[in-house]
Amino acid sequence: MASIAVPLIEAAATRVLAGLGVGVAGSIAVDSAKKRQEAADKAASTPIARVDACTDDSSKCKNCPPDKGAPYLRNTAGWSDDSITYQVRIAQMPPAPTGFLTEWLFNGVTFDGFDSAQCLLKEAKARYDQFFDMFRQVRPWWKDGADKIIDEAYRQAAAAMPRPPVQLRWHFMEPISYRYFSRIINAAYPDVEVVFQP
Repeated sequence: MASIAVPLIEAAATRVLAGLGVGVAGSIAVDSAKKRQEAADKAASTPIARVDACTDDSSKCKNCPPDKGAPYLRNTAGWSDDSITYQVRIAQMPPAPTGFLTEWLFNGVTFDGFDSAQCLLKEAKARYDQFFDMFRQVRPWWKDGADKIIDEAYRQAAAAMPRPPVQLRWHFMEPISYRYFSRIINAAYPDVEVVFQP
């Protein structure tokens, strides 16, 4: 629409300036206005980038607040092998002693993983579909468990600040739990990414 307006504005400006006796100066002003309009049109057509977010895997985020965090050893006693394997795969954290997983502690809250290059904190949830009935509702006996997951998401979202540059992504291994929790998390924190990743 702006590209249609430029010729009309240029023609009107030329006539007005010519009528005022400003021939050469008017033509320079019109050329200047035209260049500014072209620059604005070009800027409007380019994708808008998040100014502070670091998303390039090959470069280090220069100012990533979670870099001030620290590794945290999580005891995995009672965890299923699937849950441990899934967290290791998603979190991509350094190895830990047997019976533990390395997590990341930032702003007093633990996260399953942290990728400094992307300024990305991660959480991995593996086998949670078992806690839903055939109607995809939380089983009554696990209501407190679901509430704890939601509370954990809210605590992490409050700690993963400022956004940007800090990013928070939750990964779910199974589809029912993904659909259930993604709606709740995104309703409260639309900027927290929730993904289904088997």
